Amino acid sequence: MEPGDPFTQENWDPLILWRFNEAAPGVKVYFTSRPGGFSNPPYESLNLGYHVSDVQAKVQENRALLCSVLGLDPARLTSPRQQHTADVELLDDEERTGSGAFSEESAFDPCDGLVTSLSNAPILFHFADCAPVVLTGTITDPRGQGKPVVAVLHAGRKGLAAGVVAAGVDLISDTYNIPQESITAAVGPAIGACCYQVGEDIASEMEERFGPDVLLRNGEGVWLDMQSCAEAALLAAGLQQENVYALEICTSCDDHFFSYRRDGVTGRHGAIAWIES
Repeated sequence: MEPGDPFTQENWDPLILWRFNEAAPGVKVYFTSRPGGFSNPPYESLNLGYHVSDVQAKVQENRALLCSVLGLDPARLTSPRQQHTADVELLDDEERTGSGAFSEESAFDPCDGLVTSLSNAPILFHFADCAPVVLTGTITDPRGQGKPVVAVLHAGRKGLAAGVVAAGVDLISDTYNIPQESITAAVGPAIGACCYQVGEDIASEMEERFGPDVLLRNGEGVWLDMQSCAEAALLAAGLQQENVYALEICTSCDDHFFSYRRDGVTGRHGAIAWIES
């Protein structure tokens, strides 16, 4: 790792993970990849999503392996049922911590963003081309000064258009009195304009919302960059450019990641974040 690198690739044989180095103090953030798990084709191998019809026990093994590497209790993983909405909720009680850990069923349904200030309550979302967005911040008011906050968002095309990023930023800011400009964001691997062709109707919608730079137009059509959309949404929500970081990997180009557009039936990699005890 070069000094100042916002992301570090960590090889935890057999897993390959990416750590975000600019998270708020006390917060850990990782993006997973495809190799090293137990799932069989077409979900091979570190599939973290129950909803894709993989064998449930395999997904449980994969999650347990990830947690063992990171020193976490798999029973405390909180995962919602992601539905491409702008619904963002608070994880603010122990009773719902661990919901969605061992099956697709979750108390957070539908939900495409979770925010928490609880310690030792890891949030896990799963992806296969949509953009993972992780937000971190620190409470500065006297009630909880110095206490960290973290959120994980599922920023797919529909969720981005519906405002999931702004909903997540606003929930952090309003709940914990954290200024938007002090929030730090990591955008994980997602499908790029190199691979994601869209129709003119979708292109027009996304250009109107996020500007022309999220699109690539050539003689073959129009192509959409999901990370650029997420970054534009973060800036529009009040974050500062210097606090927005992207792990510039296209999930369709790089076969170390799952890609729905490339493969159709496939597994899901993850974004996992938690506040240390």
